[in-house]
Amino acid sequence: MKIKPIDRDVRSLFESHFFVIPRFQRPYSWDRENLVDFWTDICDATEDDYFIGSMVVYRQGQHAVDTNVVDGQQRLTTIVLLLCAIRDRLKLLGDEALALGLQGLIERPDLDNKKKYTLYSETPYPFLQDHIQKFGEPELKAEIGPEELALKAAYDEFCKRLDEKLDEVEKQPGGKKENKQKEKLNSSKTCENACCGCRRS
Repeated sequence: MKIKPIDRDVRSLFESHFFVIPRFQRPYSWDRENLVDFWTDICDATEDDYFIGSMVVYRQGQHAVDTNVVDGQQRLTTIVLLLCAIRDRLKLLGDEALALGLQGLIERPDLDNKKKYTLYSETPYPFLQDHIQKFGEPELKAEIGPEELALKAAYDEFCKRLDEKLDEVEKQPGGKKENKQKEKLNSSKTCENACCGCRRS
């Protein structure tokens, strides 16, 4: 097997790949400490360029559509959870167009023009896909186990931290309501751009 390192940012990865986390990989298990460190490195950082580390992936055959994740599934999943939290905050702020634009990194058409999630994890199906990645209300009933609880906790942690950023804008003295609304959208977009600009190799 030939190993070829490639330096890419998150946006280009999700625009050009469909990642699959196979069932044999360990389940999502990041705790709050991991999430806080990740948030601080991404959304509270002063550096414009952040390297999230290496990931090992492979394709089964030259013409395979899916890219299987061997190493880096925890980080990749966490990035998707953060993007979902930002998307939902953009929607709550009333800008569905921006929310749908971000959803295009989470879910996009494949070569058969069928919508497909850019990250598909086999073990937490359908919770991750239908209850977090989906844009809209869930339709499938999901059994809740330790992995699903960890995914929900991570998503909720990012939502809470985004809300804190939005509250900071709201508490600023003075300013017109419409200006504060723009600042809130800009704050959410800043987190999105920081996340999408993360690099891996």
